[in-house]
Amino acid sequence: MSWYSSNNNWYKAESTAPQGGYGAPRQQPQTPPPGNRRVRMIAVIVCICLIAAGIWIAATGGGSRVSQYNSDGMPVLWQDYMDSLYDSDTFTQTEINIPVADERGSFALQMSSSGGAALDFSEIYEKCVPSVVGIKSFIGDSPDYYGWGSGVIVSSDGYVLTNTHVIDGGDSAKVVLYDGSEHEAKLVGYDSQSDIAVIKIEAEGLTAAEFASSSDLSVGDSVAAIGNPLSPDLRLTMTRGIISALNREISYNGTVMSLIQTDASINEGNSGGPLFNDRGQVIGITNMKMISTFGSGIEGLGFAIPSDTVKTIVGALVKDGAVYGRSTIGVTIGPISEEIADYYDIPQGLYVSYVLAGSDAEAQGIEKGDIIIKVNGTDARQNADISAVKAELEIGDTIDFTVWRDGKAFDVSVELMDGAEISDG
Repeated sequence: MSWYSSNNNWYKAESTAPQGGYGAPRQQPQTPPPGNRRVRMIAVIVCICLIAAGIWIAATGGGSRVSQYNSDGMPVLWQDYMDSLYDSDTFTQTEINIPVADERGSFALQMSSSGGAALDFSEIYEKCVPSVVGIKSFIGDSPDYYGWGSGVIVSSDGYVLTNTHVIDGGDSAKVVLYDGSEHEAKLVGYDSQSDIAVIKIEAEGLTAAEFASSSDLSVGDSVAAIGNPLSPDLRLTMTRGIISALNREISYNGTVMSLIQTDASINEGNSGGPLFNDRGQVIGITNMKMISTFGSGIEGLGFAIPSDTVKTIVGALVKDGAVYGRSTIGVTIGPISEEIADYYDIPQGLYVSYVLAGSDAEAQGIEKGDIIIKVNGTDARQNADISAVKAELEIGDTIDFTVWRDGKAFDVSVELMDGAEISDG
């Protein structure tokens, strides 16, 4: 347990609904455990408090719904099943207090051709490891209390790319270079929705990573990840694998991320690190793995943000410090399978697990626990059904939804808003 514990399990499975039992795999950002005794003691105390609170809630009822189960192991209430599946109470608002860079500069991420001869894995490591960094994100003034993650150098003069969740909650940050030297980092910009952040250190002559377009990837392509799993003791670890799937849709912070799936080993501390192709070019930024609700073993299910997405976000962050002009509805949704709809006698549609404060969806009365059954008069079964409609519209346009709640359906129109204007509260 680490000081990132309140941020765990932001990523929810979109379509992994189990058909025969309660619980489901979930995705988790790979934030690291601190490596000092003080933090471990704090974690133990927090855990004890949480256990005590759980006992009190169980004894008193706690004023909230208590799950009950059928003989087949499924919850009696369909809401309990959906809340477990989409882990809806773990939405986390981003708060980064790292000092902002005096000037963002004019850096733009460039893509190289993915042609040329393939390298063996030892050659990839030799070429790429100088571009991989460790990131310490500190709370307060204590030099021993930090979160640990990974990043990649994207310019010789000190621009570094990482995940937003790696530096979330931080008051300051340091970048640990290949040679072990540490440099104070300033914030250029971050985007919660895409989980991309850019920081900068005062340094010259750094080895910048080479990027290639993720659009050239195919399932089965060889890849390698270099990062910093678990703690500084395992800094600059390399793992290898293949591209397992493309365009995996993961619901995150009120939107849907389209990610690369890989079986290369991804662990806590790898977040923000690069995923390389067989030419030693960055084609993704690792940011999550899948874990089990019950702690059973799940291996080889890691995910990375495609480099094409990264390029667009980095350009916006360096230019404006945030990503403007990107429309959002303001709801986190996930599909209800036909089997689950039949089991609970509820409509098949899209379960609303979170409504973003300040969004028009909230203003129009959409609530957590609603089921969206139609979008612009057409059945809504997958997130893509809404994404396709949204892609044709602009900020200020409206989408018509039919929503089911407590056995009744009603219509509501929601205005698309600029996500940068309402995100993080």
